Amino acid sequence: MSSLLMFVAVTLFAATPTTWTNVVTLKLTDGNNDTYTSRFGEATELTDAPSWGAGVANLEGATVRAYTVLNGEKYEKLFLNDMTNTLLEVKTYNSTSLTFKMTANYGVITLYDMQEDRTLTVDKAGVEGLIEDTYTCTVPVNTTVKNRFYIFYNGATFYPVTTNAYGYASFSYTEDLKLASAGAKLYTGTISGEALDMTEVDYVKAGEGVIVKGAANTTYNLVAGTGSSVYGANALIASANWTAATEDAYFLVGNEFKKYTGTEAVPAGKAYLIYTTTGGANPAPARIVMRFNTTTSVENVETEAVQPVKFIENGEIFIRRGNEVYNLQGQLVK
Repeated sequence: MSSLLMFVAVTLFAATPTTWTNVVTLKLTDGNNDTYTSRFGEATELTDAPSWGAGVANLEGATVRAYTVLNGEKYEKLFLNDMTNTLLEVKTYNSTSLTFKMTANYGVITLYDMQEDRTLTVDKAGVEGLIEDTYTCTVPVNTTVKNRFYIFYNGATFYPVTTNAYGYASFSYTEDLKLASAGAKLYTGTISGEALDMTEVDYVKAGEGVIVKGAANTTYNLVAGTGSSVYGANALIASANWTAATEDAYFLVGNEFKKYTGTEAVPAGKAYLIYTTTGGANPAPARIVMRFNTTTSVENVETEAVQPVKFIENGEIFIRRGNEVYNLQGQLVK
């Protein structure tokens, strides 16, 4: 028995960091008095991976819930080395009233409501006893609010990007950025013949172009930040008011890149391709399709992000779901 107790003590000592920066207990209460408590924190001794008793959110039979998403997993209890501007997903029930009660155990904690542009800050530093405060807001009922609430907010500037009807957007910027919104992924590309082979990356590198893939017609936010992905030979070029030139330039249209034949300037903040004949066709094709491999497939994005879209081609009606196209009889055509 004594050996077991020693093992547990050593394990807890090894797993518990010594210099916390922030820890917060977050309690939700809606107009029906349904409640839920989450706990988040950061300490320099931790890593950027789930550790120290991370708890996965159980949404079965859930009423109200607040959790964050890391690598596709939902956590109601999460401690990392850096949680700056962590997005909270909030599940609501059948009440439009929602109250956040924050209790600071260490440091300064700020909750930001992007929709209302309001913050709630509690500061534990140098104060004895519990430090807590509440924030009440209006929310839609029976839904999951994904891009509104941020915890450990530091007054960051948000850079929005909106996907098209297929769930795609091209994007570039002059500084390193990372996604602050859940439900989207970032990709670079390499031209191979008449296709663009896509590789998932974890941030937007300054001066490089990316494709954002998420739900159709949805705005996602990016904030200043970097990642560990190696960009390599990325064919997506950052747009800075590009104007017509002698090269064969391609811009995102729908779910593919089409050869640009116009002369108008292209706004900054987009990404485009310059076609080369290396390993490809000559002359350049009229379009270049995006090709996702099995490990970074768009199917890995949340299922709800793939919305069917009807379109007409050569007088026939087709339905597109993700990268697949069906006729009205439900037969896969491409």
